[in-house]
Order: sequence, then C-alpha cells, then structure tokens
Amino acid sequence: MGASSMGAGQLTGVMLMVCIWLPMVAAQNLIKNPRDQKTEHALLINEINADNPGEDTSEFVELYHTSGRAAPLDGYYLIFYNGNGNLAYRILNLKGYTTDSQGFFLIGSSTVQPRPAVIFPKNTIQNGPDAIALYYGKENFQEGMHVTSDGLVDALVHKSKKTDRADVLLSVLTPDRGAFLEDPSFRILDESIERCRGTDSQWVFQVAMPSPGRDNHCISSSQLNASAALINEVHPMSSPGEFEFIELQGPPSTMLRDLVLVLIEGLTKEVYFFMDVYGKTSPDGLLLIGSVQDKTPVDLPFPKNSSSPLLKTGSNAIALYVGNSSSFALGQAVSTSNLLDALVYTNNERVDPELLEILTPGKFAYENKWYQLGDVSMSRCSCCSVTQDPSVYVLSSPTPSEFNDCPSTRYSQSISLCLHTADCQQWVLRSYEIQMALAQALDKLCNCGTSVAYFKDSSATCQAMGLVFSMLLTAKSTQQLSSLAQAFRSLLQSPEAANFSSWNATVEKACFKDAHVTESPPGASSEKSAVMHEPPSQLPKLLINEVNPDNPGGREDTEYVELFYTGQTHFNLKDYWLVLYNGKNNQAYKVVNLTGYHTNEQGYFLVGSEGVTPKPVIILPPNTIQNGADAIALYYSTTLSYRGSMVVTEEGLVDAVVYTSRASDRADKLLRILAPGQNILYEDDSHSSQDESLSRCNDLTPRLHSSFQVTIITPFRENNCTNSSVLPSSIPPILINELSLTNSTIPYQFIELKGKPGASLGGYSLVFFSGIDGKAYSSIPLKGTFRNTGLFVIAPEGGPTPDLLLPSVKDALSIRQGSSAVAVYNRYQARSPQGMVATLANLVDALVYTWESNTGRGQLDLFGPSHFLPCPKDRSVSLSRCCNMSATLVYAVSDPTPGLENICPLRSLAEDLNICLMTPNCSTWTLNPEQMLDSLEKVLMTSIEENCSCGVSQFYLQELNFTCIGSILKLSGQVWARSLKQQHKISSWRKEFTSSPHPLSVDGSMLRTNVECATPKEPTSEASSVTSLEGWEIALFVLGALLLILVLAGLAFYYIKRYPQNYTNIEMNDRRQIAADF
Repeated sequence: MGASSMGAGQLTGVMLMVCIWLPMVAAQNLIKNPRDQKTEHALLINEINADNPGEDTSEFVELYHTSGRAAPLDGYYLIFYNGNGNLAYRILNLKGYTTDSQGFFLIGSSTVQPRPAVIFPKNTIQNGPDAIALYYGKENFQEGMHVTSDGLVDALVHKSKKTDRADVLLSVLTPDRGAFLEDPSFRILDESIERCRGTDSQWVFQVAMPSPGRDNHCISSSQLNASAALINEVHPMSSPGEFEFIELQGPPSTMLRDLVLVLIEGLTKEVYFFMDVYGKTSPDGLLLIGSVQDKTPVDLPFPKNSSSPLLKTGSNAIALYVGNSSSFALGQAVSTSNLLDALVYTNNERVDPELLEILTPGKFAYENKWYQLGDVSMSRCSCCSVTQDPSVYVLSSPTPSEFNDCPSTRYSQSISLCLHTADCQQWVLRSYEIQMALAQALDKLCNCGTSVAYFKDSSATCQAMGLVFSMLLTAKSTQQLSSLAQAFRSLLQSPEAANFSSWNATVEKACFKDAHVTESPPGASSEKSAVMHEPPSQLPKLLINEVNPDNPGGREDTEYVELFYTGQTHFNLKDYWLVLYNGKNNQAYKVVNLTGYHTNEQGYFLVGSEGVTPKPVIILPPNTIQNGADAIALYYSTTLSYRGSMVVTEEGLVDAVVYTSRASDRADKLLRILAPGQNILYEDDSHSSQDESLSRCNDLTPRLHSSFQVTIITPFRENNCTNSSVLPSSIPPILINELSLTNSTIPYQFIELKGKPGASLGGYSLVFFSGIDGKAYSSIPLKGTFRNTGLFVIAPEGGPTPDLLLPSVKDALSIRQGSSAVAVYNRYQARSPQGMVATLANLVDALVYTWESNTGRGQLDLFGPSHFLPCPKDRSVSLSRCCNMSATLVYAVSDPTPGLENICPLRSLAEDLNICLMTPNCSTWTLNPEQMLDSLEKVLMTSIEENCSCGVSQFYLQELNFTCIGSILKLSGQVWARSLKQQHKISSWRKEFTSSPHPLSVDGSMLRTNVECATPKEPTSEASSVTSLEGWEIALFVLGALLLILVLAGLAFYYIKRYPQNYTNIEMNDRRQIAADF
C-alpha cells in the first residue's frame, strides 16, 4: 500500500513536470523556427536591400509589425552576421524606437526615402553570403559573437552570387531553407528581397522592386512559375482624347508570345477585334497595350487601322487566348478553346447568360461605372491564380505600367451578415452570390465603386439562428473604410434590409447576438505575442465613444466616459485599462481596471458619476474627471499594469482623446504622445444651453480627433451626430496648414501641409493660381510621407529643413496682384494643371489670399473666402490654419512655425471691441449687412496693422456684430491676440481709436468715430466705488451686530443682579450647596 502510494506520488510529480516542461519547449520551438507562420512575436524582417548598383548607398533593412500600427520595439535586437566566420559584425539595440503608424521601421542609408529611423554609413550591410537576424529578450549580445538561435524571432540568410554558401548560418538560423539570392539581373536598376505570402499562407521571400516604408510588390508563387499572362487592367475611353489601354500581367522580365487579345460584342457574342500579343514584360511583370500617345509609352500599340474608341460601351468582353491571330476572324462566335483569361463587363445593360457561361462560368459580369465615377480603370486586385473571374476587379485610378490601386487589409474591418433561412446548408454554397448582392447594395448607398474584391477571407457557418456570413471589408483609405462601414450600418437599418436581395431570406440586424465572437482586443493578433498590445484593425474594436468632463454649474455630478465595441454585442473587457491624465504634469490621476466587466448587448460601457442616467457600470465620485486640458486613454495589455501618477505612455495604447473646456489651454506633451499631429479637442459649452459632450461621429479610427463632434449628451445611446454619414468624405486627407510668404523673388518661404502621420503624399499635386485670369501658372507633384507629427514642409534651398524642395515658381511676381491661391489636387484623377482654370474637380484643399481690401468677386471665389492681408507687401508673413473645417475663415496671420504647431490668436487674450461710428445713412448697412461687415473688418484690420505693425488679419476679429439706428452705428465684438505683448498693442490702438475722431471709408460710405458714444463713463472708477461701497456696508453691519450683542449682554447682567433667584425652591446636593454659599 505504501509503495503504491509512493508510485502514485512519483507519477503525479512526473506528470506535473511534463505539463510545465512541454509548453516551455513549445515556446522555444516557436521562437527557434522563424519559418513557421505563427511566430511568437509580431515583428518580422520584411525587406532587405543589401546590394545596390555601383556603390552601396541605398542599402536598407525594413521591419514590419503585423498589427499594421505603431508599436514599441523595446527588447528587440537586429544582428548582422558575416558568413565568413559566422560572427556578428554589427548589433543594433532597438530600445526606445517605435514603428511608424503603418507598422514599418527602416534602418539604412541616408539616401533612402522615406528617411530611415536609424542611419547607416554607406556599404554597411554586406552583400553575402551573410545573414540578418532579429532577436527578442536576450541582452548580452556583442559584436564578434558566434551565431546563435537563443531568442531568435526571425532571420534571413542572403547572398548576391549563386555559388555563395553559408552552411553554418543556415543550420542555426534557417534550417532546411537555402540562402536567398538577391539576383542583380532581375532589374536594370535596383532590387530587394521582400517578404510575401506563399502557398498555404506561409511566408516566402521574392526579389522585387524596392519599396521601403510601403507594402511589398508581391506576386503569387503560381504566377512566378507561369508561362502565360492574365488581364490586369482595362481602361476604356470615358471622354474623347483619353488614353485607352489594356494591361497584361505575366512573369517578370519574360518574353510573351503566341497570345491573342480578342474583343467580343456582348449582344451578338461575336469577335469584333483581335491582335497578336508579343513583347517582354517589365521587371514587375506588366505589358501595356494601348493607343499611341506622348504621355505614357506603350509596349505594344493598337493597330493603326483600329477604331477609336476601341473598347465599346454597353455589354462586352475581353478575352486572352493561346495561339495566333490566324485562328480568328471578325464576326466569329466566341469560343472556349485555348482560353486563358476573360473579363465580361457591362454599363448597366443586361448581359447574355450564354456569354457569361462561355467565358466566366458561374460568375456575374463586372459593372463598369466609369460614366458615374469619371476617369477610372477596371483593375485586377486578386493575384494571379484566379482566372476568368470578373469579381477580382475593382474600379480605381488608372495606373498604366504601375501596380494597381487596390483595397488593402491595412484599412479593414470585420463585418458579419446574419440570414434567417429555412435551408442553411444550401446557402453556404452560395457565398459568391451573397458577396455580389452585398457589394451592389453597399455601392448603391455610398457610390464608392464597391465590388466583390473589397471582401476578403469570407466564411459561412450554420448556427441555430441561421446563416452567419463573415468577411473582412477592405478599403483604399481610412476615409473610404469609414464610408463603407457607414453604408453597411445603414444597409442593416434600412427597411429593405429585411428582404436582402430577392432571396427567400431575411437579414438579422444584431448579427453577433447569438453567434460566437472572438473576444480578442481590437487590433490584437490571433497569434499570441508577449510584446504586442494592440489588436489588428480587421477585428471589431473597443473605442472611446463619448466624453463628458465638464457639466453646467459647480456640481460636476454627471461626468462620464462611454466606451463602444464596434461589434455591437457583449464584449469582455479583460486586460483593458482606462487612464485619466492631468495635462499640467502629464501624469495619471485616475486609473480604472476594466477586467471583470463586459459591454452591454449593444456594445456600450459607461464609467461616470452617480448622477448620470442611465446609471454607469463603474461609479466615480463627483468632480473626478478634470475639465482640461487633460486626456483620457484606453489601453490593452496582458503583461502591463497601469498605476496612478505614472507618466503618460503610448505602450499598449488603443485609443485616446486630449480635450479642454477652455480654448486657450494647451497639452502639448499629451498630444504628442497620445494624438500626434492633431489639435486638442474643445468641449465648447456654447453648443447647448444644457449639457454637451464630445461624441465620436465621423470615423471609427482610433486616436483620430477629427472623428469627434460636440453634441448633446447621449449616455448608453447612439451619439446625436450631425450628418455623420457624409462627414468622413468631407475631411480632406491633406490640409494646407501654413503658407509663409516672403518679399523676395522667391514668393514662398515655405508651404506646410498636414495629414495622417506616415501617410503618403504620392498622387497629389500642389497647384498655384493667379486671380488675374483664374488659371494655374505652376504646379509641383508631391512625394514622400508625413512626419510623425502629421506635418510635411515644402521649402526652397536655404530655407527651413524641408521634406520636399520647393522649385522656383514660374510667374511668381503675380501673387502680389489681386487674389492668389495655392491648392492641393488629386494628381491621379486631375488632368495636367498647367494653365487649367480653377476647378473644384478633384480638389483636396485650397487657400486664397490677397493684399487688396476691395478685390470684389473674382475667378478664385469657388475655392472659398479670400484671406485679406493688411500687412505691407514688402513684409514676410505667414498664414496659419487655426480653426476647424466649419469656420468661414480658418487662417490667421502668425509668426512662421515650419514643422511645429501653429501659433494662433487666443480667446483668453481677447480685447473687447465696443466702438460707435457716425454714418450718413443706416440703410446701406441694413440692406447689405454681410458685405458691409466684411469690408469694415478689413478697414479695421488695416487700421490696427498701421498703428501697431503686430501682424493681424480678419481671423483676429471674433463675434463681430453691429446695430445701426439713425446715424449711429454701434459695433461690438472682440479682437483676439497671440501674446500679451500683442494684446497690449491692440489695447493701445483701441484707446487711441476711440478717444479721437477717425474718418473711415467703407465701400464708399464715409464713417467717423463718435468719441462721446464710444468712450465709457469711467467704468473702472465706477466699479471701484461699487466695490468700496459694498465693503463699507459689510463693515458697518458687522460693527452694528457686535454693539447689539454687547447691549443685550449688559441688560441680562443688570436683570440678574436686580432680581436674584429664590433658592428656597431649588433642591441641591451638598457640594452644589457649598458652591452656592461661596
């Protein structure tokens, strides 16, 4: 019995050790096998360019965080190994660094664009056979050490010659995988080794055109080994003179032959055009066939005798066959013999089912809506193994001989559609039909050119409630994703959603109510990581939805913070933290651990005071949430604990808002860490006579202040937004943030743009307009990316450090005559701007300015109001954006701040403007109040500037209003200032202006100041006397009260002495009797 017990105990101990030991071994295997897709860490080596043509001056290593967002790199090391000796020749500690907002991190030469975060001298990265390895955790790395796999996260062994060997490096870092060849013959210019998805979603490497800081140019493994080509892009002619082309995709740098391009008329199903295809594909695998023109060279022109336009409108098809043109004839019936690929498209016309069955069996025709969206192409956006399927195409900007403009999973969101149906299993097989119907429904709502190619990773499952159809909704930008998500919500809430399409099924709005929902944090990878705190954007997200920090009165008992889970269902808040920061010391003053709580079934969760209705889940004492300038941040981490008094951090950050209830307050450090490149949110208490809040309305993007509006409070309810369905598209991706004008032959000292940190400016142009004829006289194409602050500076040589050099602007002296404008256009869609008339088509943002106060209406008025500059023309001046998009005038004259936050006039430094003017006739003012007030503002600004030379503009005049009775015009309002010094100068001007008569000419009407009306009747002394009077009243009252108390006390004493009490009737004990006798 004892032996048996001992054996059982030993067996239990062994089993316990095995249970502990096996996970440790598994974890080591995950780290030591970087070839496995499910690596422990989410940071990967994404691209390497070790060998450049000639001298190695453009080397780089690109890391990528699979969250696609900014992520700290603390704990990571990048080590470079020499294959000759297998020793480390360079070690880089990544502590303190962070990936950019897209998840990229660059190390390399100074000539690489965008500029790397870590700069190497030229010829630092050896060509091979060598290796680059990424480690995590271990800290005793040193140069000259032997290659090791301890702590290994990822590695690549590379070479530049086929005969090179690196057996030791391969056996330690990447066993069972050969060294990768950076083949210099792949491209005439430069090439790099890039990470791509291979078969079965495993990571592989390919040689491609270098793409530092951007998505890699990947081609599927099936296409890399293919000998044929596919239809990649089709651009029909939407207006006379446009470039018409068909682009094919095949193996890179490969000669194509024995192919025939055939065009088919949809109604007759007959061939109306055919041509032989031959030629060498580009290094990117593209072959351009099109009409001959000067702008874009083609690889193979259309025949000279072909009609124009060649691609017909209506219902038609394009097909690619193996063979030669002798096998085809005009009027020949369409055939499936030797068919490689086909695209059937229509312009809202019915397509012959037989044509679809021949060319694209089981698929619908592609609806080409170029007539609605303008100059667009049908572009393939699913790679090369998919043929004869119109659903892989999207409408996009034309990209001849370039990679297609496709939706990206970087801008994505998971959506689910729940269908109640009698036979669920049959519907599982009809997923293509569901996607097609959903794409058509979304496109009808948002007119975004949506197609099935916008959906990725679709899945259909049968549950008790019916069919749950889930997919990843992708987009080309944050703005488009927001529009698509809003369209999807509108679809589910619309009456017609009850009978989705024409099928015998109904849509259930609360899709996740009974379906299984993964309780991963928003943006959390499905692959567990010890260092990754943020979740992938394709999953539903937990966001800060509404903040009410400031209540009317002094009770502050209806404060709250509302969170919202975009999946709109119960969501577990385990490992989430809500942290409240003080803007004065940038430290946490309140930390709320949300573990143990859930959102309600609509996805809402409330933290707030007891006075809030409905009652919050977590109750805070009154006056807990500070009014600002402060911040509220939402964090997610399985390893970190957040504590009170901690310094603001970005580690584990999911969402944040930095806010104030006073316009003059600042919180620069909180903004820099929690919401870089953005302005502070202002809870304007003038929005409502009751209570108001900051509500998420415009976007579901975390840490984006432009997503919020000031609204009435709506705790536990949908936010009360204004036109939220159209707001995302109204927020330009690029804003003109500051324009600095000089008095030299170079008119612009610098131009500063503002946008999303890390976003690309490719595809946009900066265009300069003259108000004399309203035409563009110069333009420059934009390139590069926004800084981490969201700013981008364009300046000439010798000026501020630029992100892009500003060339000499042609006809620049004309900017001093009349009005001028600087505008940003979408270059992919806009035509050549040289000499074009000012237009709103494809306009992104514009700024109009003038030195003349009476320019009247002009050619540039369509861009918006003109900003009048009262400063002398020979003086340098900056126009800085100082307000939101809804204001009439958004720019103010200020000191230049290239690459820094703008210096704007403040309400807290306002000078009251109360003046009286004598006018011969009030009728002119009452008939044209807006025009006259605008003219008066310009006259006043000129007067202030002539008096103080302090740099002011119309933006400084706020809340201006007037009343005109008889011959007296009374003007009220404020003049804001940027500094105390400027406020003092403006105050001196006002006193001098109102103390003596000043003649003014406003649109031909003569005015003069009325001194008696304008001069206050000793307001200061009057107030002082009132204050003094109140003080004497209080003093007299206190003195009288004291005298009254003394009189009453004296009377009481006299009465007691005069009439003593009769003690014979009072019973006392012995001690009290003795005391009384005494």
